[in-house]
Amino acid sequence: MKIALILTVRNEERLLRSNLLYHHAIGVEKVYVYFDNTTDNGRDNIQDLHFVEMSDSVSADNLLQYSYLEKFTRQADEHHTARQCLNAFDASIKAEKDGFEWLISLDADELIATGTEKISNLKDFFSQISVDFNAVKFPVKEVLQAKKNYHNVFAEETRFKSQPRFKRYFQNIFKKFYNPFTSRHEKYIYWYGHQMGKMAIRLNKGLTPFNVHRFIDHEGEKPNTLVKGMLLHYHSYDAKDFIKKYENFDSHPKTYLSGRKVEKLKMFLISVVNHCGKDNKELEDYFEKNLMFQEKEIRKMQRNRVYLIFRREVPVLTEITSVQNVFQNLIK
Repeated sequence: MKIALILTVRNEERLLRSNLLYHHAIGVEKVYVYFDNTTDNGRDNIQDLHFVEMSDSVSADNLLQYSYLEKFTRQADEHHTARQCLNAFDASIKAEKDGFEWLISLDADELIATGTEKISNLKDFFSQISVDFNAVKFPVKEVLQAKKNYHNVFAEETRFKSQPRFKRYFQNIFKKFYNPFTSRHEKYIYWYGHQMGKMAIRLNKGLTPFNVHRFIDHEGEKPNTLVKGMLLHYHSYDAKDFIKKYENFDSHPKTYLSGRKVEKLKMFLISVVNHCGKDNKELEDYFEKNLMFQEKEIRKMQRNRVYLIFRREVPVLTEITSVQNVFQNLIK
């Protein structure tokens, strides 16, 4: 069982090397890393990793012959996600030629885990997937923003938000964000990043990206997909990552490839980071006071009760130590 990974990165030096070492340790044999307008030292920081193939984002002009990629080639200059999809397609061609059976598509702030405690083994995981399935969807869990600064969040944080929303509206969890433009507080859901998860595809089955989260075949049909494992999303995990992420987002369009508008919370935080005149120290303080979860909030979520009476069917937080166990072995 040969497994490859594709990452498109922009200024992910803090996470990139650890991400690659983690996935290599759990069974990924090769990683195709595409640098997309990167200005940090991420490339230099992974030069010694023999299992990594590095390149810049593929030029849309090189893929114009594929009519089913027109949505991406047409919008590649404007949308980073279009370039990301073209990179995933390019990596799938390379991985097929290199003899790989599965390709996982992720971002640098995302890890795959197959269990909460036991160290993941991707070769065993994929070998158990029935031939009836050509894709695996990894549902997402988002890291709990519990510290202002982490050295290596992958190794240090084990608490994750289990799901973005709950069965009944009154069970949902919200955070209040101070709006410096109106001098008022606004309420947002406690989940900050995407909710769609990511995919792995079986190669040599003619699958191409539909967006950064999904794949389809050349006729536009969805592959038979198994939902299994977990995608751990370390979104805005500390103050520095929060600032970096939303600085990057400022150059992105205000709509997705589909034409759907970018979410209100994302647009709001882009404005806070880039357009309200705060320096880095003030933005770090803003993260701590608004996005970060305080101990009192964490204890309340761990109790998993609404109005101190009703218990949610699903725990708010999930403890996942399997990633931390990998890094403990890497350090030895």
